[in-house]
Amino acid sequence: MAKKEKPPVRRIEDRDPRAKEIARALLQSCPKPPESAEEAYALVRDAFSGIIEDLLKAEMNEHLGYEKSSPIPKQTSNRRNGSLKKTVLTKDGQIEIEVPRDRDGSFEPKLVPKRTKDVSSIQSKVIAMYARGMSDRDISNTIADIYGFELSPETISNMTEAVKPRLQEWKDRSLKAIYPFVFIDALYVDVKVERSSQKMAVYVAIARDEDGIKDVLGFWIRETECAKEWLSIFDELKQRGVRKITVICADGLKGIDQAVETVFGPGVKFQRCIVHMVRNSLQYLPRKHYKEFCSDLKAIYAAVSLEAAEMAKDTLKSKWEKCYPGAVRIWVDNFKYVEQLFEFPADIRKIIYTTNVIESVNNALRKVTRFKGCLPSVTALEKLLYLRIRELTASWTDRVPGWAGVRAALNIICPDWNQY
Repeated sequence: MAKKEKPPVRRIEDRDPRAKEIARALLQSCPKPPESAEEAYALVRDAFSGIIEDLLKAEMNEHLGYEKSSPIPKQTSNRRNGSLKKTVLTKDGQIEIEVPRDRDGSFEPKLVPKRTKDVSSIQSKVIAMYARGMSDRDISNTIADIYGFELSPETISNMTEAVKPRLQEWKDRSLKAIYPFVFIDALYVDVKVERSSQKMAVYVAIARDEDGIKDVLGFWIRETECAKEWLSIFDELKQRGVRKITVICADGLKGIDQAVETVFGPGVKFQRCIVHMVRNSLQYLPRKHYKEFCSDLKAIYAAVSLEAAEMAKDTLKSKWEKCYPGAVRIWVDNFKYVEQLFEFPADIRKIIYTTNVIESVNNALRKVTRFKGCLPSVTALEKLLYLRIRELTASWTDRVPGWAGVRAALNIICPDWNQY
């Protein structure tokens, strides 16, 4: 008798990196974590049934032409008529879901069609659409792959509306009390306002926690970037639970250092991004001198000691000040931020001398907003940014290399960095 073939093993390297983020979000939402593998599987099944039900409700909104909380249009006589319990088969067994109904029986759900009880083939794709759905095209392609037909942009928009409650929960979530390093920056995105297009500033804050794990603290959409807006954002972070920050890294926007000190006190060090200073100084030079000038700048901020940095600054001043005084003035006037770097050992200097950690995220956000062109509303922009950020952060599980040494250095330089 031939041996029965065993199912293929799902190897660790084959796992979707987003699965960890989804699992973490599920566990954080539970007042009591599962105590057994059976309880964990039950939690996953319940989460999937909730996703299915949210999408079915979005389909009903599209069918009726109005949301449940909205006034009923006069031109329609059809109404919601409760829901019907239905048992469907998934890859993890049978689950019970509630399918919405309408009065005249004309609602034909596309996600779970009538008389269909097996949804095992679409489970992973539906979860992927919710965890990754970056654009209408992505969602449309996924739906077309599952069902073999195209959905209109209006239908896709209504389906993605199911993300809004989760978006709001994420924006209002409690944060950790201690973040040694916080990086802030802003990017601009075109948004339709009334009948015209307007560039809106998207403020982004990223931090590393006590364990060296990176996370996006939030994003905020404002009309412009200024220190006053950052002041309100810092205050919001404090209201959400942030109590202690060691270093905040940012560009040279005037007034940010005062805003930081106002909210978190004088103990927080404000570090200006050295890479921004390099870019600003290059504006005063012709391209033919970029390479030589940058080499002289690197001798300053990459020096092995403060004394060597001061000598490199003097060399820069004597060599370039007559030709390009504006470029040199940036480094003379802001040399205090170079001096501040040398209060920390090299491992920490590598972390705080630049805001590249947040600029890489901003570049990823620009890619999806650029494909969209001018976003139809601030709400549409928020949904797009949230979905993109959740996809990016799904793989952020690694610490900074040498984090144990970073913690040890912080314990010596700032003994109370993890106390509040």
